[in-house]
Amino acid sequence: MDTLTFYVVRSKDGKYLRSKGYGGYGQSWVDDIKKAKVWNKIGPANAQVTWWARSYPEYGIPDVIPFVATAGEPLNQDDRVKKALKKIELGNLQNKLHQLQERYDKAVRENQRHKSHYSNVRLMEATEDMQDIENEIQELKNN
Repeated sequence: MDTLTFYVVRSKDGKYLRSKGYGGYGQSWVDDIKKAKVWNKIGPANAQVTWWARSYPEYGIPDVIPFVATAGEPLNQDDRVKKALKKIELGNLQNKLHQLQERYDKAVRENQRHKSHYSNVRLMEATEDMQDIENEIQELKNN
């Protein structure tokens, strides 16, 4: 079975090294292991031990603690993904409905101004397209 080894640095008083980043602030050493910096290779952890031991020899040499992890059972993502895809599709349909509503409103204004056969056709097309999208949205919500 595949295993991964991770490394954290622990001081002699049981605190873990925390990554602060460039210009970071706060404590370098924390009690909670969840806040500790984790390396997936031992080299950077060893470099931190060397730096802290050289820079602050009065506190002793920190320890490198290895954590061995094995792959667990895969998480079933089917329901979550189906729900997310349905939500995205619903959003796309609602966006399309909004665009069609704008097209319908424009056709109504054009029809009121010109009263031509062409503007009547555009108005009917926009109405039919909006009805189709509303039906798709309703069908998607019902499933």
